[in-house]
Amino acid sequence: MTPPVLFHGGSIHTFARAGTVPALLVEGERVAAVGTLDDCRRAATATPREHDLAGRTLLPGFVDAHVHPLLLGDALSGVDLSGARSLDDIVRLLRTHAERDPDAATVTGYGYDQSKLAEGRHPSRTELDAVSGERPVRIQHASGHGYAVNTVVLRTCGIDADTPTPSGGRIDRDDDGEPTGVVFDSACDLLTGPDGVKVANHGPNFHLPLDDSEARRQLALGQRALLAAGITSACDAQVTGREMRAYLAARDSGDLAVRVHALVLSSGLPHLEQLGLGGGLGDDRLELLGVKLYADGSVIARTAYLSHACCDDPAPSGYLYHDPDELASLIVAAHRLGLPTATHAQGDVPIQIVLDAVARAQEERRRPGLTHRIEHCGFPTSTQIARMAELGVVPVPQPMQVTLYGDSLLAEYGDDGGRFYPMSEFADAGLPLVVSSDGPVTTPDPLRAAAVAVTRRTLDGQTAGGRTDAGPRQGIAAQAALRGITATPARLLRCNDVGDLAVGRLADLVVLDADPTTGGADALDTATVDETWVGGARVYRR
Repeated sequence: MTPPVLFHGGSIHTFARAGTVPALLVEGERVAAVGTLDDCRRAATATPREHDLAGRTLLPGFVDAHVHPLLLGDALSGVDLSGARSLDDIVRLLRTHAERDPDAATVTGYGYDQSKLAEGRHPSRTELDAVSGERPVRIQHASGHGYAVNTVVLRTCGIDADTPTPSGGRIDRDDDGEPTGVVFDSACDLLTGPDGVKVANHGPNFHLPLDDSEARRQLALGQRALLAAGITSACDAQVTGREMRAYLAARDSGDLAVRVHALVLSSGLPHLEQLGLGGGLGDDRLELLGVKLYADGSVIARTAYLSHACCDDPAPSGYLYHDPDELASLIVAAHRLGLPTATHAQGDVPIQIVLDAVARAQEERRRPGLTHRIEHCGFPTSTQIARMAELGVVPVPQPMQVTLYGDSLLAEYGDDGGRFYPMSEFADAGLPLVVSSDGPVTTPDPLRAAAVAVTRRTLDGQTAGGRTDAGPRQGIAAQAALRGITATPARLLRCNDVGDLAVGRLADLVVLDADPTTGGADALDTATVDETWVGGARVYRR
């Protein structure tokens, strides 16, 4: 039997009480005692193994309320294109990788952003043909909403001038109507092959076929990145049969180190209805949480549905995945099952559609404790924020995107662009403040994301949202940001056993080299994860 573990010798923040405690005792998977060193030693049922923090800081494990672990592993296994600043950069990086790995069946990359490229556009199939004319070349946009592919991929997938563009999707074409190689959102169904996952107009399809060994490898890579960031609980914000099979296999083999809460994509909702599956199915390692839906596209890819009310003359205006009645019927159906919904909505028009649907669902049947979410919630109006508070709808933004993409939004939309993810307005309305990653859209790094929630600082050093005498507009307090990566998302995921370190809670914790609770945003920005523990076992050490 594993002996108890006694932590002491540093700053221990339980978040279940104010300030710090001198010691914390873990027995089995749970916190057994907090208090003085003597109190914890007396509480131990056997001689504990003492873990001297040596001046470091211990916090509850971080909770990421919106992330894609398998997609994160896929991104980490391909070429990192986030630093590319021209189309030539992309071709050079991919070609170098292809030459180093001539046996790879497909050349893949992740993270290009057309707004950061000198040419200001997506790569074309002919440019990617310069990487390889024989092997498939497929690179994923930074938003995760689509791909640029070469001619081999288009030919293999049967995408040509006669292929209709699906509803809620995008196939870019040249003046002759031929596909350029850019395929986004629901059109990505065409990339998964005849036997692959199909989601129709329910979202971007990044569920490309994986065999069992590749699924294990990608999940291992994704988990490793999460644990290195101190993330012990993660909400997978888009699960199909592909992801669920990988999670079940990892759980059964003992390889599921991160606690996973699954949001099933709304294309799977009819199956949940047929089985009568409501919330709460699973255990503290793997749980079916609710349903993920999509209302509009991506701000980063400029396919979000933005009206003049939230951004000044945006172009393009983007698109909706569903007509309002169809989306409302999906949200109501999930509500009837007792499942929380998490709907991707960036512009004010789709946000309003979601709010109207939630109101309709609640009028039909009150379900106390059932919380619906709006994922991202980039450009809500002040009236919509107040309505969210009335309905109990929680926004789940990703502040790190303010740093990575805020400069281009400010350049295109002016002051309106600086209002992207209006965190301080959420706070003023009394809404829970959640800080998530959408990894791999942004690299999971809760401490840095919390710092950006405070500073609103972009890559070019601008403050998105402007400044006031009290500090940056749309920024929140450092303590609220810290709770936004621990206790607040834990409660949103209906997890009462994580997010703080009270006696009886699961012993999910992180050890940092410095105390992020002192010094505001700077302390958040510089602290580093040294160790990550899940259920009383150390699963990562720097």
